[in-house]
Amino acid sequence: MHRLGHFSVFPLEMAAGFSLNGASVTLLHPFPAKAASHKATTIPGLCLADRADTFTGPMKWLWHRCSGNPILLCLAWLILHVRPGTYDLVYWSDFKSDNQQSTWPLGLASLLGLYSHRTAFTEHHNFSWNRHRWQRLFRLDRIRLRRVEMFVHSRKLLEWIRLNMNWPAVGHYVAHGLWPDPASNEERAIARRNLGIADDARVLLVFGLQAVRRKEIDTLADAIRRMTLDRPLVLLFAGMKVKDEPHPFDMPELTQKANLHIRHHESFIPDEAVKSFFAAADAVWAYYGAFIGASGVLAQAIAFGRVSICSDTGESGELSRQYRIGLLAPTGDLAGVQAALSTFMSMSAAEQASFEAATHDAARELAWPNITRQIMDMTLAGPTIR
Repeated sequence: MHRLGHFSVFPLEMAAGFSLNGASVTLLHPFPAKAASHKATTIPGLCLADRADTFTGPMKWLWHRCSGNPILLCLAWLILHVRPGTYDLVYWSDFKSDNQQSTWPLGLASLLGLYSHRTAFTEHHNFSWNRHRWQRLFRLDRIRLRRVEMFVHSRKLLEWIRLNMNWPAVGHYVAHGLWPDPASNEERAIARRNLGIADDARVLLVFGLQAVRRKEIDTLADAIRRMTLDRPLVLLFAGMKVKDEPHPFDMPELTQKANLHIRHHESFIPDEAVKSFFAAADAVWAYYGAFIGASGVLAQAIAFGRVSICSDTGESGELSRQYRIGLLAPTGDLAGVQAALSTFMSMSAAEQASFEAATHDAARELAWPNITRQIMDMTLAGPTIR
């Protein structure tokens, strides 16, 4: 299972979505999982570590020598212990940040006739092609993705992958799923009271790992530095701080700025506390510059019914335009960011309510059961792979 950021429960969320569509789901993982249920849906698990004492032959050898390669361990288990056709679909989600390399075991095993399960996986990253030009030259991805369906949660990322693979038909787009849980006005009031935030303040949430450059917190600081705030603005930073990056909102120029109130909650936020931070907010900062992939923070903002401030680039911009759920600023345009923030600060209650109603509509459409239904329709339509 993914262990970083918002992808830490990604396999479990997908499994719950498949299950709610009537599928019988098993979650295969090499080591004990932290959770086995999601949204009141319990997913049966198959943990290889629990069976390690019974391993013999090749599986025992791999278990002791390849403990750092969960993909290889799960692949070996499927080859040695699961007959093709036992499952209608094997969906892989535990890939490293460069799937171009980590999907090779699947492709080679399929080429050699060792692995013949119907298979799909999710690609999250625009991996580097500079290190693997020979793969593109010889079109080796035809081997790597042999009988494997690739899903991407970003239209721009899928375009990028197809261009760099020189493979116009590879992959499918589906939006990143979410679980709708809109925060009510009552929950907003309670969350603000618990955080000591005034009811009349405008609250902008910066959620997740406080990576200053990646999340363009420095851009946010530069824009606010140039603004005159006519009403209270609370910046709510919730998530672990990156130790090697100085935080721009620790600068006296901003800590002493009139009408600007900065709240830091720089620690790990447990699942049960996440909603309270979104509930307290009027908008969520999801401006990630030129990043073209899906944003987990944007998905959470939609799920909890909050306006977003996004870059006009990539999947975040596409979703914001499609569902009219937030304010857009051009990538690399500080004046544009400042204009979006000014619009947010002057937004009327009716405008705020209109945006939030749009997020509710978007959340219903982007719910995980709908997204996994699309995946099932695309992967199970063809003949079973043998």
